[in-house]
Amino acid sequence: MSELIEIKEVNGKKIVSARELHKFLEVKNHFTQWINDNIIQFDQDIDYKATKVYIPHLNKIGGTERVDYALTLDTAKEMAMLSRVVKGKIARQYFIACEKELMSKQIALPQNYAEALRQLADSTEREEKALLELNQANTTIKENKSKVVFANSVSGCDNSILIRQFAKDLSDDTFKIGQNQLFDWLRSNNYLNSSNEPFQHYVNQGLFEVITRTIGNTDSNIQVKTTKITGKGAIYFAKKIKHFV
Repeated sequence: MSELIEIKEVNGKKIVSARELHKFLEVKNHFTQWINDNIIQFDQDIDYKATKVYIPHLNKIGGTERVDYALTLDTAKEMAMLSRVVKGKIARQYFIACEKELMSKQIALPQNYAEALRQLADSTEREEKALLELNQANTTIKENKSKVVFANSVSGCDNSILIRQFAKDLSDDTFKIGQNQLFDWLRSNNYLNSSNEPFQHYVNQGLFEVITRTIGNTDSNIQVKTTKITGKGAIYFAKKIKHFV
């Protein structure tokens, strides 16, 4: 079975590095924030154990000592799903396939020729099933590549984006939408009013941000409002627009 995430054996237990899992998942949040948000739900020394790793500097001499966490396979599966990213399900399926492969190698020795043949057939079937599951996981990664790129571009984004830019980000090889068409859709679905300003309850939900700028001098000032879509709003509208338009 090809290895997506390294699984090590420590004191008879299969463990996964939290840093390796974070890297594979391509979580937008920094490792420290991601681990702090999730590790509190688990029990230390049962589900995980804090360790230290030495990370060499790129193109430099020396390195930095960082904290890592040795996760049990069950903990790694749960944290993969808790991260709520596209690759979370892929990682969980991979860990399950690895567990099945491990179990297939722990069968008791056969007592006779007939039993040996039966165990061989069962083992082959399990390995083929595990390989099929892994291949399906790899296929899902390829199929969702464009979705991963789009989600990473907006998820957890600190800055909101103009609707014009969102229309560009939303378009790909299989889906096209222009700025005017996007404004029409938002108005017709009652997200924006006739002045292209969002209704307040959608602003309160965190889907939009309205930037107000003052143009002019002290004698004659004009306030200009610009509607932007937040990172949360981008993901929300991407699901709805690509489904309905």
